[in-house]
Amino acid sequence: MAPYPSAAEIRGFASSLATSDPSPFFDKVASDVDWEVMGTRPAAGRFKSLDAWKKGALEVINVVLREPLKLEVVNVFGGGDSEWATIELKADSVCKNGMPYPQRYAWLIRFDKSGTIVQAKAYLDSALVQKAIDTNSGQGSSGLPKWP
Repeated sequence: MAPYPSAAEIRGFASSLATSDPSPFFDKVASDVDWEVMGTRPAAGRFKSLDAWKKGALEVINVVLREPLKLEVVNVFGGGDSEWATIELKADSVCKNGMPYPQRYAWLIRFDKSGTIVQAKAYLDSALVQKAIDTNSGQGSSGLPKWP
């Protein structure tokens, strides 16, 4: 038996990210996860806990979307014998101002021996994040200041 979750198992719990109840995925993430969002735009940075990532990255985009972000699994690579796996995700969301938000993600995740995600590196279109925040800020809808 492989020491880490298989690609099929990862796809199974990551599929909950496309639903109104993403807890099957987040239940697999360590509370002290080391989660890095690549880029120099809003929501980028290194977060040292799941709560910090949710507040500093996920909430940053959710406040400008009509509905909370839902992520559909496109592909899963790795897992099984490897502690690292990659989840390719997509979100076809709409901002509060009607702007389409067709975001694509690659999450590199690392599991410990218990099958818990202890590290993540997220790659995404940070210019799209910037545009979504800029075009939805100052309208009273997001509560966020314009990003410099």
